[in-house]
Amino acid sequence: MRKKKSGAAAAIIGFGLAALAAAMLLGADWAYPMIAELYPLGSGFITLMFGLCILSVFGNLLFLLATRLRASKPGRVLHALVFVLSGAVFVYCFILSFGLDKALTGAYTSAEFMTGLRGVLPLLPVVLGAVLLLCLLRSKDKKLPRAIFAVLLALCLAAAALFVCIPADDLFADRTDSSGLITPVFTSTNLLEGASVTEESLQTGESPDAVKLLCDDEAAWTPQPGMDNSFAEIKLRESASFNTAVIEELGNQVQYFRLQAFVDGKWKTIYQSEKIQSLRLCSFDTVTTDRIRLSIDKFRGKAAAEISSLRLYNEQARPAEDFNVTVYQRLDGDVPSQILKLSEEEIDTYARYYDVYSTVLVFGAVNWQNDEMGFGFDDGETGFARELSALKELISRRSNKEHQVKLVCTALADGAWGDGHNGVNVYMKQHWETIADKMLDFMKKYDLDGLDIDWEYPVTAADWECYDKFIERLDEGMKKIKPDAILSAALSAGQIGMSKETLARFEQIQYMAYDGNDEDGYQSSLEQAQRGLLDFVEKGVDLKQVNIGIAAYGRPLNAGAYWAKWREVQGGDSLYWNSLQYNVTEGGQLFDGAFCSPALAGDKAAYALLSGVGGVMVFRLACDKTMDDPNAVACGLENTLKRLIIGW
Repeated sequence: MRKKKSGAAAAIIGFGLAALAAAMLLGADWAYPMIAELYPLGSGFITLMFGLCILSVFGNLLFLLATRLRASKPGRVLHALVFVLSGAVFVYCFILSFGLDKALTGAYTSAEFMTGLRGVLPLLPVVLGAVLLLCLLRSKDKKLPRAIFAVLLALCLAAAALFVCIPADDLFADRTDSSGLITPVFTSTNLLEGASVTEESLQTGESPDAVKLLCDDEAAWTPQPGMDNSFAEIKLRESASFNTAVIEELGNQVQYFRLQAFVDGKWKTIYQSEKIQSLRLCSFDTVTTDRIRLSIDKFRGKAAAEISSLRLYNEQARPAEDFNVTVYQRLDGDVPSQILKLSEEEIDTYARYYDVYSTVLVFGAVNWQNDEMGFGFDDGETGFARELSALKELISRRSNKEHQVKLVCTALADGAWGDGHNGVNVYMKQHWETIADKMLDFMKKYDLDGLDIDWEYPVTAADWECYDKFIERLDEGMKKIKPDAILSAALSAGQIGMSKETLARFEQIQYMAYDGNDEDGYQSSLEQAQRGLLDFVEKGVDLKQVNIGIAAYGRPLNAGAYWAKWREVQGGDSLYWNSLQYNVTEGGQLFDGAFCSPALAGDKAAYALLSGVGGVMVFRLACDKTMDDPNAVACGLENTLKRLIIGW
C-alpha cells in the first residue's frame, strides 16, 4: 500500500508540474519569435514543447489510474520516465517564462519576474484546482499525501506573499488593456463630448450598446461578427474639424476597422487599418463633419469585440526641434555615387528623403577583425570615403535647406559580417579600449556627427561590464571632439543589461520595435511599441532618448526567416493603409507578410510626439519606396510630421 500511495503522489506531482509547464508556455507567447529563431525546428519547437507537456499530463493521469489497478513493474518504470519528462519541461518553461537565463548575465530584474507571473496567473487557479481535485478523488476521505499537501501549502503561502508584497495593479495588470501604457497628451479637447449615437448595426438577439463608446466607465460597445460589418454612427454636438482619433479595445478581436465621416452628402473613409488593441492612435488629414461612423469589418473569430472608447481631437502643429526622425542607410544598397549619375529629377526625388529624416545612420560600412577596422567595399576605406562624400552631396540636395540632418555611422555591429551575434563579445574582451580609440579617430577624420553601436548582445556579466566601460570611454572621447556629438545604440525591449549610468550616456536609443510577431503574425504593431516602451521606463531610461522603430520591410506571418522589401510590394491606394500584404515573394518563397504601412508609420510618429518619446527610427532606407510614390513609408511619416510639427 505504501508503494501505491507514493506512486499516486508522484503521478499527481508529475501532473501538476506538466500542467504548470503548459500554462507557463501559453503565457510566454512573447517569446515565440525568439524561440522560432533559436531552434532548428523554428516555430515547430513550440509545437513540440506543447506536445511534450500534453504527453506528460496524460502520462501521469494514466499512471494514476493504473495505481488503482496495480501497475506492473514495467508500468512503474515507464512512469518514472514520464515523471522525469514532466520535471524537465517544467524547468525549461519556468526558465523561459520568468526569464531566468538573464540571471546568469547579471541582467535579471523584477520586470522579467512580473512578465512570467502575469502570463501564468490566469491559468494557475485551474492547474491548482485540478491537482486538488485529483488529491480529493484519490484520498477517499483519507489524509492527502504529505508531499502533495506540502506543495499546495507552499504555493498558497507564495500566493499570499505576492498579494502582500506586490501592488494589485501590478499583479493583475491586463496586458491587452490600455491601463499602464504611456498615454498621449493632447492640447485639444475630445470632440465627442456631448455626442450621441444615432444608429448601430445589430445582429439577431443583440442589444444596442454603442453609447458605451462615449462613456468614461469600464463598459464597452460589443460589435458582433456577422454577414456584414458592424458599425456605430455618431452625431457630434456640432460640425467640427479633427485630425486624430484614439480608439481603445479590451482584447484583440478587431482585425480590420474603418473610420468614416459624412462629407458632401456621402460617407468618406478617412482612416482604415488592421488592429485596434489597447490604445490605437490614428493620425489623418483634417476633416470637418458632424457625423462619423466606426466600422469593424473583420474579427479574429466568432466572439464579439469590446471597444471601450472612441475620442476625436484636432491637434495643431507645435514646435518640436528635438524630435528625432532617424533612418538606417547602407552605402551598398542605394549606392550614393550611382544615384548622383541619374537625372536631376531622379536625384532630387531621392534627396526628398532628407526633408523627412533628421538623422542618417550609415550602417553596414564598418567591420572589425579583432582590433583592426575594415570597410565593406571592394576598394576598402577609399570606397567608404567616396560613398560617404556622395551621400553628403545627396543630403545637400534636399529641398528644405533649413531642415538640419545629422550624419552618424554605425561603427560597431555584430551579426552583419558572418561573425554571428556573439562575434563582438569575443574580440571586445581583449580590444575594447583600442577599438574605442580607433572609432574616435574615425569620427574625427570623417567629420561625423556621432557614432552608433549595434551590439546584439552581451551575454555574460563580464560582457556587460565590458559594454559599460567601452561606452564610457567612447562617450567621453566623443564629447571632446564635438560637445553635441550623438552617441546612439540599437536596443530591443527586454535586452537592456547595461548600467543606468551607461543608458544615460546615449543621446538616441534606436528601439527595435519590430520582428516581434504577435499572435496574428504582425511584426511591427503599435501595441508592440507601446509595451516595449514600458521596459525602457522600468530600466530608468528617459523616453526623450528613445526612437520607436519602424520596419520598412516585411516578415512572414509565421515568423519565417524572410525579409521582403516594401519597395518591391505592388498594389494600389490600399498599400498606404494595410500592413498585411498577401502573396509576397522573397527568396523564392510566396507568403503572407506583415509590414509597417505608411499610415501606421505616421501613427507611430504621432504617438511618439504626443507621448513625450524622443522620435522614431526606420530600418532601412533602401527597403522603402521612393518618395515620388505616395505609398512610401517616408511619405506616411512626412504627412504626420507636417501635420503636427511646425516647419518640418
